[in-house]
Amino acid sequence: MTLMAEPTDAANIRPPFQKSVRTSLMSVAKPESVRAVAMTAPGATEMRTYPYPTVDHDSAILKVDMSGICGTDRHIFKGEASELRGKSIFPYVGGHEVIGTIVEIGDNAAKVMDYDKQPLQVGDRVAIAVEVNCGHCFYCRKHYNNTTCLNQIQAYGLHPNADTLPYLRGGFAEYIFIRPGTHLFKVPDEMSTDVAVFVEEMAVAYHSLARAAGPFAPVNEGFGPGNSVAVLGNGPLGILHGIMASIHGAGLRIATDLSDLRLEKAKNLYADVTINAAKVSTDERIEQVKDMTEGVGPDLVIESAGEPEAFIEALRMVRKGGTVIEVGNWVDLGKPVALDVMRHISSKNLHIHSVFHCGTDWRPVLNILHQQSDRYDFPSLITHRFGLDELVDKFGTVTNFDECCKIEVIPHKS
Repeated sequence: MTLMAEPTDAANIRPPFQKSVRTSLMSVAKPESVRAVAMTAPGATEMRTYPYPTVDHDSAILKVDMSGICGTDRHIFKGEASELRGKSIFPYVGGHEVIGTIVEIGDNAAKVMDYDKQPLQVGDRVAIAVEVNCGHCFYCRKHYNNTTCLNQIQAYGLHPNADTLPYLRGGFAEYIFIRPGTHLFKVPDEMSTDVAVFVEEMAVAYHSLARAAGPFAPVNEGFGPGNSVAVLGNGPLGILHGIMASIHGAGLRIATDLSDLRLEKAKNLYADVTINAAKVSTDERIEQVKDMTEGVGPDLVIESAGEPEAFIEALRMVRKGGTVIEVGNWVDLGKPVALDVMRHISSKNLHIHSVFHCGTDWRPVLNILHQQSDRYDFPSLITHRFGLDELVDKFGTVTNFDECCKIEVIPHKS
């Protein structure tokens, strides 16, 4: 499918393009069109061709080097999420875990787009902060995390959908348009792309453990070195949480999941004990974990399975006075669960946090990935690397937990 630009709409999206930009940038002629994989309905994908975008003073274009498929993409593929901010998500060019190389950049963008305010230039490899926010609402002014903005302009790989200019907002495409107001983060030259691509998910884990470690009055009850942790759900996000807990000096580290493949990866990367949740009941799992933790339960339980029932399991499993991090349920699955507030929360004096990432986390996380890449084999999480043509036919692989852990999309894969 080929889409042509619509001049009458362009003015509503961004100001008229100007020719004075820091460019070019490309060792070969610019392509006239860009290929991208679009999801047109749950379970339906197609290759589309979009016009190559134009850069002005305040924008940029990246060649997409690698983009991860996230659990959110899986939910959208399965039809478990069809709207964002009240509008249809389809057609959907996903990919919000993006590492790309700058091929064009406007002169103003080169000065201000880097989060650390370092000058950017063509050839720089960068990570993209997902959200572009208004900067003026209550939450932006109070510096809450990126997802709370009341007037969010854009989330790369999520919204607006791919029927609106400039179309190319997701990483499942050969090139991605970087609009004004975006924060970019330079990737260290010596860091491989298949390590750097984990920065978005690792930022969530960083934020989770930072919240879990915070002191609580009247005594310091935060998670700290030597404390036990259980991670429920060990896809890439869960395993990265286990790694981050290890970096924080965790004691006993327990991993549960339905997939032997994922549990094996958890064991190789951080877990002391693994439990296949498909083979024992919830009650049995909780008792097993309590038996390992002096009969009381872990100090910290991280729910990363993305199922509402797993949150109740976390509340039941954690020790009294412990901490629960809810990070898996990012999509409303329409599965209400029964919560006994007194029994599950109040009587246990729990600390409970929900977590999204924050843009300010990305720079320290890139540093952590750089420092820890010799200790932890981050690329071992990757089970599949798809080019765009493969992605059209194999997107559904993301729903098979027995076959895949992390899928990376490489748009220029030869």
